[in-house]
Amino acid sequence: GGELLILHTGETPYQCTYCGKKFTRKEHLTNHVRLHTGETPFQCTYCEKKFTRKEHLTNHTRLHTGETPFQCSYCQKKFTRKEHLTNHVRLHTGETPFQCTYCEKKFTRKEHLTNHVRLHTGETPYHCTYCSKKFARKEHLTNHIRIHTGETPYRCTYCDKKFTRKERLTYHIRLHTGETPYQCTYCEKKFTRKEHLTNHVR
Repeated sequence: GGELLILHTGETPYQCTYCGKKFTRKEHLTNHVRLHTGETPFQCTYCEKKFTRKEHLTNHTRLHTGETPFQCSYCQKKFTRKEHLTNHVRLHTGETPFQCTYCEKKFTRKEHLTNHVRLHTGETPYHCTYCSKKFARKEHLTNHIRIHTGETPYRCTYCDKKFTRKERLTYHIRLHTGETPYQCTYCEKKFTRKEHLTNHVR
């Protein structure tokens, strides 16, 4: 009863001794403190990976088991995580709850809004440890780092060619399959890549 009352009053009695951040619930503080201490008490029984929170372990374990308990009521597609289903359902409903405070643009997902806002602010929080380059998005940093490391994790199943980025593998595979998903609305011409269609329409 006490914690329910706290949620209604907005009171935050649980304070982090490391950074002063306050929380309404004790378990939220406990989870937060582990970011400071580096404690990872939840270990995967399938691999060596450890997690700070139980729900993160649960989500991770489903990658091993293949369990997809969250199903879309519109198209029956299944997901391992509830938030992935929530994001997916918005594709059906057209709901865009995350609005940019700088412009009128709206987004289906919070992380898409966060990435967009950085176009306005110029914020580049992701720094390369090999050089001085900075990035607005984590995935852009990940792709960039592979230039330094030479890592090519995306392999073609048709010819064994390897790529640093997933989208480059996708484009490459279309050379094998002949898939042309981008069609011109003015004529019958089809393209393997969106930018090729854009250039064609011009």
